[in-house]
Amino acid sequence: MTEEELFERAREVNFAYKRAVADVQVQIFDGDWDLTGYGDFPDACASGGYEFDLIRYTPEGWHLNESPEAIADRVAAWLSEHGWTDIKTRGYSGEIADVVVEAEHPGNYVESLVVDISPGDLYDHVALYATSTCEPGDWHVIAEMRRPGDAPKEQQPATEHPTAPLSFGFDADGKRRFWDESG
Repeated sequence: MTEEELFERAREVNFAYKRAVADVQVQIFDGDWDLTGYGDFPDACASGGYEFDLIRYTPEGWHLNESPEAIADRVAAWLSEHGWTDIKTRGYSGEIADVVVEAEHPGNYVESLVVDISPGDLYDHVALYATSTCEPGDWHVIAEMRRPGDAPKEQQPATEHPTAPLSFGFDADGKRRFWDESG
């Protein structure tokens, strides 16, 4: 596989993975989510290939419209209906009121999805963590190709709606590029 083919494959994997996660986000909150890591920088994974990670948070001031358990049950049912597997829901004992839903969707390159639903005193919070499947290829090559040369610091969005067009990589000016046209 050439470096260009590896990069194109990584883009395809990344777009499918982020689309699948975005579909879950909309089930919880159909608005702009805070981003911590956009999810398109490759990391090395155990088998010597690459994977992607992302984190999304509901915005400060957001409130649950039902109990954490009800949201977890609704999200778990939706996941099951939409091809997700290995779905687990768990709560904690004692004073911790969080409820967590875990799932995977290898067909869409999602190795691990964790949805942490947390009620709070001032506002509620949902944190969504996702890791893609480990794919064959050199993560260094993908990382270099997604950010050419001496590009300035990447201009990641601070917030984004789950249905916003997905991108992969940056141009020489640090602006997002390689938009997903299938969305």
